[in-house]
This record gives sequence, C-alpha cells and structure tokens, in this order.
Amino acid sequence: MRMTTTLLLFGIAMNPAIAEPVTGPVIEEYGPVYYVPEEPLDLAADVSLKAVFDIAAASNEPGERNHRLETVARYLNMHARAGLAPKQLQTAVVLHGRATRAALSEDAFEERYGEPNPDAELLRLLAAAGVRFVVCGQSATAFGFRRNELAPDVEMSLSALTALVMLQSDDFSLIPWGAN
Repeated sequence: MRMTTTLLLFGIAMNPAIAEPVTGPVIEEYGPVYYVPEEPLDLAADVSLKAVFDIAAASNEPGERNHRLETVARYLNMHARAGLAPKQLQTAVVLHGRATRAALSEDAFEERYGEPNPDAELLRLLAAAGVRFVVCGQSATAFGFRRNELAPDVEMSLSALTALVMLQSDDFSLIPWGAN
C-alpha cells in the first residue's frame, strides 16, 4: 500500500500537464485550459455545439478584463484541443448590464473612461474566431452608448432578452453567466 501511494504521488508530481494550463490553439494568450486525460463525455467526430454566453457582469477594477470573456476563449480552446474543428462550434455572446461597456470601440471606450478598453483585443480575437457578439439595446441606451460607438464586430439587439430567446430558438444552449 505504501509503495502504491508513493508511486501515485510521484506520478502526479512528475506530470506537469495536470497542474499547468495552456492557451490556444484558437485564441493564443487567452482562455487557459487543462489537459483532461480521460474525457468524461465522448465527443463524436460529427458533433456540433451551439452555445450562447449570457454575460451581464464586469469587473469593478478599472482596466481589468472581463474574465467571463476569457471563459469564451477557454471554451473554444478546450474544444479545439479535444479535436473539434472550428466549423463544429457556433458561439455567441450576449452582453448586457455592466458588461455592455466591453462592446464599445477602443476610441469610444477611451473617450468615455479615459483609459484603453481592456476587453478590446480579446473581443477582436474572439470575433475573428467566429464568435458572434450581440449587445443589449436596452442596456446600451440606458448607459448612453450609441450604435456608432460599438466595436465593429458587435450587433445591437432590441434587448438581451430578445437576443437570448432568438438564439435559443435557433438551438443555441444557454450558458448563464448573468450578473454574478
């Protein structure tokens, strides 16, 4: 028993993949993932995943990136590492509430807040990877954001509620980050 426990602990300590996350291959520098030696669910070669991330929260710290957007990068990276092709993933993000500010263009964000948009690069990379961004028109209007102030890859919906219902009626599965 002692020898088995020692060998098990030694094996865990010697395997850096267990403890060290890696980024990429879809979004380099963002969305770290861990190697999972045995997949808990079998991902069929022809599987198609459609997910919509509902993001309403934002960091309270100025200049800090919205970690929920990083989760979208993680979602893309881990599925690519599991062997899914980009065409097998359809991903959308609905931004509302305080998260709406991430949808601002770099110029509009800097003009309004006096600092660079910490989410601009990640939003651009996610959009280039095929992620669809929809901002809540109700939140944008409440914050005084105009359509021409949004980043080029962001669509505006009547509301987050509308966008979420429409995407789910198109078979997107809801990932509810909400405001927490």
